[in-house]
Amino acid sequence: MRITFINPKHHPHSMNFHHCMDLVGVKYSHLPLSLPTLAALTPADCTVGLIDENVEAVNFETDADIIALTGSVPQRKRVFELADEYRKRGKFVAVGGPIAFDMLEECKAHADTVFIGEAEYTWPAFIDDFKQGKQKSIYHQKEFINIDDSPVPHFHLMKSGQYASGCIQVTRGCPCRCDFCDIPIKYGGQPRSKKIEQVLREIKILSELGNDSVFIVDDNFAGNKPYAKTLLKEIAGLLPSLPTKMYFYTQATLDVANDDELLDLFRAANFLRLFIGIETGDKGKLSELNKRHQVDIDINRAVEKIKSYGITVWAGIMFGLESDDLSSFDRQFEFIRDTNFIPVQVGLLQALPETPLYRRALETGRLLRLPSLLGLTALSEEELSKATNLIPQKMSEEELEKNFARILRKMFSPEAFRAKMIQYIGSNTRNLTSSMPVLNLKTAMILIRMLSFYLFRADRNTRKMFFQVLKALVSHRLRNLDETVFHLLAYKHMQTHYYRIAEICESKR
Repeated sequence: MRITFINPKHHPHSMNFHHCMDLVGVKYSHLPLSLPTLAALTPADCTVGLIDENVEAVNFETDADIIALTGSVPQRKRVFELADEYRKRGKFVAVGGPIAFDMLEECKAHADTVFIGEAEYTWPAFIDDFKQGKQKSIYHQKEFINIDDSPVPHFHLMKSGQYASGCIQVTRGCPCRCDFCDIPIKYGGQPRSKKIEQVLREIKILSELGNDSVFIVDDNFAGNKPYAKTLLKEIAGLLPSLPTKMYFYTQATLDVANDDELLDLFRAANFLRLFIGIETGDKGKLSELNKRHQVDIDINRAVEKIKSYGITVWAGIMFGLESDDLSSFDRQFEFIRDTNFIPVQVGLLQALPETPLYRRALETGRLLRLPSLLGLTALSEEELSKATNLIPQKMSEEELEKNFARILRKMFSPEAFRAKMIQYIGSNTRNLTSSMPVLNLKTAMILIRMLSFYLFRADRNTRKMFFQVLKALVSHRLRNLDETVFHLLAYKHMQTHYYRIAEICESKR
């Protein structure tokens, strides 16, 4: 039996850094874990092929018996296009991933079989059924799986050199109960953790394949702190034996700032960035979002504490909160400007299916039933839908979109980014020795492409910002050199992407 697994193309969105991959010299930012994991779950007597459409074209003239598509809501158009085209050609099409949870009826209309939930048990069961001609139209994993049963992904089947970063997953689930978040619903409120030996093995494989960075995709890496600390100690011990110098980044909650031991272990394990959903600096609005773990934390102090360990805080920020009015935009901008994090994911509040926020919006008549399910700020810059699926309470939809666009242009202007980077460089604790990038051809080519962009292709204000940041870097003895270069690369994406979102919000659609 031949099976082709396909990850359909992603359009540019906030976290895939699409617009700077040309400077990095690769085709896509992150290796998709779903494909190699599904390959590892497939019985050995099957022949598998993996296609990530972000790095290579799909082949419609295939002899595969099964086409298995995995995706999320932002990929929905391409998922359904591919499913329809393969079915026209007589192929059996299966669809799974988060899209099946969020858009089940649409998936059923385009696929022969749909998988809801985790696939560790349902995918092998489907293969057995398919061999006997007894496959079902729906496979629903209702209980959360034992994560010990999730195998080491078949990373060797992926084109690792086409990605900026490798990926692994260590835990699933999050103990927080934020009203807008669907992670506890989809993956549970009790973190489930892989065996540490398996995690170390996955890191070694990625290193042997040439990866020098790994994104640990967990939604809350430190949801189980004792486990996280043990794992970090083991990673720190593993690093000297790896064939490549490797660094890590992941997602966490702001209360990691309360645990010095944990922060010290992050530093020892070479974690350079933590993405944290900070959302807002307004404690009353944090309470509205049910972010109880953050309400009593001094955000400025917490960010500075994390940074004192040489760790960059990437912030998720939200506008359009339920009690926001027109004055909220500038207050939120001032909070972002004055707090020493890098805002990388900035959007409008969205109601995700089955969350408390979704139910509340449904009951109060504030939920917009969009064909895209979510608004464009949660999807990609290729969308032309409304910006959010929530009707604002204290302003019109037009006022929401216009003011959000105004703030995006202000926040990602060269002047604002210059101020952020100078603040960032001056407060960082990593010296040149610890932040010196590995000097090789790959690094040299990235630097050449970056210089070429800022010197010859960037506009005048962006070029001026670049030289001012370099001046600050030199004046601080090249402190945090590697991360400063990284963020200068990333700025090309952030400015392009968020200006495009602003442009769409300003337009009449």
